[in-house]
Amino acid sequence: MKTSTRRKALNLDQELIKSVRRLLYAKTDTEAIRRALHKAIEDHEIQGALDMLLRKGRFRTTYR
Repeated sequence: MKTSTRRKALNLDQELIKSVRRLLYAKTDTEAIRRALHKAIEDHEIQGALDMLLRKGRFRTTYR
């Protein structure tokens, strides 16, 4: 997938960015945002795979 970088002016909560930087060990705000976006995509793909396994009956949910 070809990627491009573009400058954007966004209004973001600085405390939220600070928390994400700490959680994801990012050195810059840009790195934190990039990692958070990748994490959101990854989580969505994982959820889709789990849903497919549930539908096929190869996986079941367990509540403790």
